[in-house]
Amino acid sequence: MKKVIQEFLDGKKVAIAGASNKDDNFGKSLMKEFVKLGYTVYPVNPRCDEVDGTPCLATVKDLPAEVENLILVVPPSLTDEIVDQSVGTSIRRVWMHRSLGRGAVSEDAIEVCRKHGIEVVHGFCPMMFYGKGMHKFHLWIRETFGKVPAEYRA
Repeated sequence: MKKVIQEFLDGKKVAIAGASNKDDNFGKSLMKEFVKLGYTVYPVNPRCDEVDGTPCLATVKDLPAEVENLILVVPPSLTDEIVDQSVGTSIRRVWMHRSLGRGAVSEDAIEVCRKHGIEVVHGFCPMMFYGKGMHKFHLWIRETFGKVPAEYRA
């Protein structure tokens, strides 16, 4: 596993942009998984006051200074906006979630991150690297068929 992924997973505080109270919201599911794993999770969504009892922040600029990791579970157009907001904050690593389709991945946002020294992981679900069961299996399939880019292989 590459250093950026390991550093991301080692940080026990993470913001998740796109989490909401909808039962079918993947950001909410991801938030629950990270809480189970012992993380302090900060949901970011300007349209929610809280997610499962956790206060929701309107923007990444509202995050505490010790939060360095941000997972994006939003459409690419919002990824661009949120990454722009992240520049100059404590965010050091951004994970652009993707399972099927484009997910949160934005080439423009990737370039902004790189330009400003923010490390980026894109095109995967974080649970593929930390999770169990089906998530781990998804990573194994991608590795087996050469679908894990060299930049993320150990």
